[in-house]
Amino acid sequence: MLPNAQEWRRFYDIVKAKTGVDLDLYRSNQLQRRTVSMVESLTLKSLDEFTKWFGESAVNQRWFLDKMAINVSELFRNPEKWTEMINKVLPELGADKKGLKVWSAGCSYGAEAHTLAMILDQKFRGRHQILGTDIDQDALDQAKRGEFSESDVRWVPREYKSTYLRQEGTKWFATDVLRSYLTFRKGNLLADRFDSGYDLIMCRNVVIYFTDEAKEELYRKFYNALRPGGILFVGSTERVTNYRDLGFDTGLPFFYRKPLEGNNQWRNAS
Repeated sequence: MLPNAQEWRRFYDIVKAKTGVDLDLYRSNQLQRRTVSMVESLTLKSLDEFTKWFGESAVNQRWFLDKMAINVSELFRNPEKWTEMINKVLPELGADKKGLKVWSAGCSYGAEAHTLAMILDQKFRGRHQILGTDIDQDALDQAKRGEFSESDVRWVPREYKSTYLRQEGTKWFATDVLRSYLTFRKGNLLADRFDSGYDLIMCRNVVIYFTDEAKEELYRKFYNALRPGGILFVGSTERVTNYRDLGFDTGLPFFYRKPLEGNNQWRNAS
């Protein structure tokens, strides 16, 4: 099946009208390949049939958005970056002296938000607030349950696993102590207005699906959402090549800081 430009336009328009999601801001090759796969999985004959099906109910619209979200994550994914978080980034942010305001943007099912909650409770206990937002309601529901698979916990250090996770069959669940740090709600990074004053924003393995223009606009919005001295943490395939043009500085790979006035040096970076 090879939909033409007019069919894609009709589909993009109804998605935006029904959900507010602007598919023009996503990389077209990846998005269209995944959409065609969905059409075929429903044994529909054309994209126009899928467009009609999509418009028929909120259930269908949620199914599409959930399928479009690519929820690949793990607790303590890229362990070396979490070591840097503990030894350099969180001390830089003063986590030992005050409560941090943190946003896990595009949080999926909450693996990174829960990882940070474990670290803060273990190493920097305080009145920290971690908000996780995502467009995928099913993933958010899982995040609220604190539910993880065997593969999700493979990088969790033993002392964290024994303290913050409990096993039930083949699943693992976050213990109640983490709930005081965590809040999850639905959000659209490409459409929402952002809160401000964040100490740390984590947005990892999300923007790789966006166009270059959408990525740059999102990074600008993140910059404005951070307090001076706040830090943006991105995925290991998402280096921000024009970070200086956006106003950031950096002391560590994949961590970008909104500079403090009159202070351009990271205390803990080397």
